[in-house]
Amino acid sequence: MSQEPWTDEDESALATKRPSGGWRYGPKDRVVLSGKGLVVGIVVADAVFFLFWAIPSWSLNPNHASYTLAMTATAMVIGLIPIGVVGTAVGWPLGVALRSVRNQWLHVAAFFAAGAIICVPFGGFWSPSAWAFPLSIAVAAGVGRLAVWKLVRINHAGEPK
Repeated sequence: MSQEPWTDEDESALATKRPSGGWRYGPKDRVVLSGKGLVVGIVVADAVFFLFWAIPSWSLNPNHASYTLAMTATAMVIGLIPIGVVGTAVGWPLGVALRSVRNQWLHVAAFFAAGAIICVPFGGFWSPSAWAFPLSIAVAAGVGRLAVWKLVRINHAGEPK
């Protein structure tokens, strides 16, 4: 067998295209999310993160609700850049690592945990008063993954019929 990446596994066989409706991922990949799903998850996580902080402000000071709403909307738009970078850097490898896991609730839990864990190097859990920020990131990541539940492709091969 050749070590060349462009050769077919069986060197004597002709290379053929896969059928367009076939599973184009690995045989052990059970749950796969496309780039569209990644973008949708990041946008939802962005909205959830900023609303996590805006809603208590609205309830504490309802007289300034329009100002708070305008500032939250502005922060959501500007926040898409860093949240998109971090979300892609954490979400993509985590999604690839979870492809073999069929249970999507475990995916949501893993994204929640990853959202909290990325705050540890920055002192996110050093004191109980500082837990709100990492938990807001964790909730946003978990809800972002939950929002793309229906956008995933599922490999049903090997399931009992």
